[in-house]
Amino acid sequence: MAFPQLSPEHRESILRHNWWGHDGRWYMFVANELGFQKANEMNMAINKAVGKLEFGNLVAISGMSQESVQSNLIEVLRTNLELCAKDVFSVKEFVEEDGRYVLRIDGCPAHSGTQKAGYVSDYQCACFKRAEGWLEAIGVGGTALIRKSLVKGDEFCEVVVTPEKR
Repeated sequence: MAFPQLSPEHRESILRHNWWGHDGRWYMFVANELGFQKANEMNMAINKAVGKLEFGNLVAISGMSQESVQSNLIEVLRTNLELCAKDVFSVKEFVEEDGRYVLRIDGCPAHSGTQKAGYVSDYQCACFKRAEGWLEAIGVGGTALIRKSLVKGDEFCEVVVTPEKR
């Protein structure tokens, strides 16, 4: 029997699952070699760099101007989220509230992985750094923070992304 042709959707799903699987394995390797404090520090830095890279690539491929990206930021953020997290994360909602963007997730591979491996108390989620990288990629700047966290025992994660006023 020949290997079946994969649809573009299946290919994307495989790539996303492979990427996030790599991410978790990279983190555990560093934690085992250098300790959790160093792994968390490195994870924060790499997540910001990856966020900047992925968002920069998305914007470049879209052909949109920075002004257009900034004025349609919620749509661009949603597109990036779908591209990177679809079928890996369980996104509860992503909304705009008072000039901030609030992402609520009720399932994530970092949380399930830390639970399974038994190191929830050692892990520091770096997703907010990825969001800061998104803002940096389009020259907006701003902050992101984790308001609620599955890792800390909350019912869902809530990441608040606040672009600088334009």
